Amino acid sequence: MRTIKHFFLLVIKFFVKIYFLSRYDVDFVYGNFDPKKDGPYFLIGNHVLLMDAIFSNLGIKGYAVPVTNSFAYFGFLRRLALNNLIDSIVKRKGQSDIQTIKDIIKHVKMGDKISLYPEGNASYYGSNSDTVFSTAKLFKKLKVDVVSVLTHGGYLSKPRWRDKRLKKGKIVLTYSTLLTKEQLQDMTIEEINDVLIKGYEFNDYQWNKVEKNKYIGKNRLVGAERLLYGCPKCLSIDTLVTSGDTIRCSKCDLHGEINDFGFLNNLPFDNISDWGMFQEDLLRNKKQIEIKINCELFEVDFDKYKFNSIIRGTLSYNDRKFIIESNDKDVIFDFSKIKGTAFSEADQFSFDYEEKTYTIVSNSPKLLLDLTKNYKEEL
Repeated sequence: MRTIKHFFLLVIKFFVKIYFLSRYDVDFVYGNFDPKKDGPYFLIGNHVLLMDAIFSNLGIKGYAVPVTNSFAYFGFLRRLALNNLIDSIVKRKGQSDIQTIKDIIKHVKMGDKISLYPEGNASYYGSNSDTVFSTAKLFKKLKVDVVSVLTHGGYLSKPRWRDKRLKKGKIVLTYSTLLTKEQLQDMTIEEINDVLIKGYEFNDYQWNKVEKNKYIGKNRLVGAERLLYGCPKCLSIDTLVTSGDTIRCSKCDLHGEINDFGFLNNLPFDNISDWGMFQEDLLRNKKQIEIKINCELFEVDFDKYKFNSIIRGTLSYNDRKFIIESNDKDVIFDFSKIKGTAFSEADQFSFDYEEKTYTIVSNSPKLLLDLTKNYKEEL
């Protein structure tokens, strides 16, 4: 059975690689790493695309079993592939990490390569997100080589706010051996974590200032208000509006556009990364926040991989609560009961609440995420 599945893996990988190379302009670069290296080893990297764990496989011999978020299984074709045609390890939202770790250990003992992304969340701003510290503990326990694949250009090819990629964006995947099993033997968990963070450190804007690759497409800033919510001129919240390649504030005269290199013109910041850091500090220091957001609330069914609509209405924020109102009913979420928050897709904010998982679809998922994050930081 394992031999049959391995055959399917190689066939699927062949066609995925054809698709990937037809949609992106890709370079595979190898440092102190042999792409023909046999397992077991961990393949890690900076997280910029939903299917990073699949795409990173394209530059190595064989197949590294991906550890994927359960939301990657929503969609019939992806679920069919991940469940039936290839090996994968699912990290279910709300599920203890214990089962995921058991599955990883099982595959390592079988000699498999494992592909995972220690940041957990795909990059918001084209630079690194927070690393999950428990990854270093796992590497220390299993003591197998750790290989890094550093992705540049992935974020610029498909920024976090977009539903679709830009045409033929330049992506460079650089593979290198980050830690050997012998090095892991003598290192502390803190030392391992520090090496991991430095090993896949990236900023697509700093990179493209040097490389000057063009990222061409239509309506390149449409939807950027899903990610950007703080006006750097009048300091208002949730007043940004996008159209085509432009962004403006509905409360002041802020107005700018994106250029062919992915940078911003005529704005206080020339890149999304710096703007993102600014707005998080702005929100953190705001004493009063008034928002009215059109949204739809879904309950997530992980057994059937379905989103069940509960209410479509207007979301407001008051006294550390989200209040969603419609003509026939209201739903209230108290921040003290919200857990497991995630900006899971371009327009989706997901969270656990009283043993259930919900998703709010709106044009302001990053704002909703950061409001709940600030509450946790205050505790």
